[in-house]
Amino acid sequence: MTTESENITSPQESKMAQLLAATALAPKVLSRGETVEGKIVSVLRDSLLIDIGAKAEGIIPLKELEETGQEHKVGDKISAVVAQPEGDSGTTILTVKKAPRDKAWADLQAATERNETLEVKGIDSNRGGLIVEINGTRGFIPSSHLIMSAKEAIGKKLFVKVIEVNKDLNKLVFSEKEASERSLPKIELPFKVDDSLEVKITKILPFGLLVSLPSSTDGLIHISEISWKKVGPLDSLYKVGQELKAKVISIDQATGKVNLSIKHLEEDPWQKAAKKYPVGEVLERKVSRLASYGVFVELEEGIEGLLHSSKIPYGLELKEGDNLKVSIDLFNSEQRRVALRLAITAVETQDKKTVTLPRRQAGTKVRNKKETKAAKAKKEPR
Repeated sequence: MTTESENITSPQESKMAQLLAATALAPKVLSRGETVEGKIVSVLRDSLLIDIGAKAEGIIPLKELEETGQEHKVGDKISAVVAQPEGDSGTTILTVKKAPRDKAWADLQAATERNETLEVKGIDSNRGGLIVEINGTRGFIPSSHLIMSAKEAIGKKLFVKVIEVNKDLNKLVFSEKEASERSLPKIELPFKVDDSLEVKITKILPFGLLVSLPSSTDGLIHISEISWKKVGPLDSLYKVGQELKAKVISIDQATGKVNLSIKHLEEDPWQKAAKKYPVGEVLERKVSRLASYGVFVELEEGIEGLLHSSKIPYGLELKEGDNLKVSIDLFNSEQRRVALRLAITAVETQDKKTVTLPRRQAGTKVRNKKETKAAKAKKEPR
């Protein structure tokens, strides 16, 4: 027999019990974009009703499911994404379109962490590299990470490693070279980068020289690596069978390609010239060529400075061969750039005529008579 005091619970205990009970039975609160899993409770004419543990069922339009090609029946489990937490009818609108995409990004992230090799297909190319596709998701392989050219890789299957994956930025970058370097044996060569080799020209190409190497393989000296100066037609400068000395500047372990340079056997003339032409140095040199934005003055063979049109007095016309006294405003050996300004008020032209320049800062335009009169009138007191 229970006593009356045993049947009586305190108001505080009663409220706490009610709160706990209410919390336990409270429906799940969903947010847009959240991935949920539920069970199909009903198949309607145009949609599925899904029990997702919320206060109302979720609805997935059958049109979306038709695109996947999968059949669904009552009792099946299904994963979806919340498109609208609560519609007009009080139900939650779900979508399966985003779910596979989210899973694809999750799989790619996992593949990156496991350092897996993946198979992609080249679908298009641009200036920077190759656009590829994997499981409906597009990615990119930069040209520097391709073994073949981007155009050649279109339509082909490639084995790659993931080097960057960011779902939020929709950024997916692969490397074919990294995958190949792990699958191909490392090429052993009897030389290394920075070695100087005796080579023989085997073929003269429009863009460079193909040469034989001590390893019985071929190397390339690109036209840009032949000289620090401008180079004319290669077939007029070199002959097949001619022996040369060249420096190894790069070796591609994945493909075995070796690039060499003739000009790197000599000191860069721009580095040497930087010591000879400090800023402020005054020189007397000739105009070597004209441009729409100024004239070029040759400091020495292969090195020119620009006298910009903004620093040429209005009305002065310069021609090739004119003698100028100029000063160095800027000398940048890395960018191969020299900026000049006129250092005197007289110029000796090619036809031995001396042109006296107006005494004013180079680059300012000569005012016309109206402007001059207006300026004077403004200064005079009324």
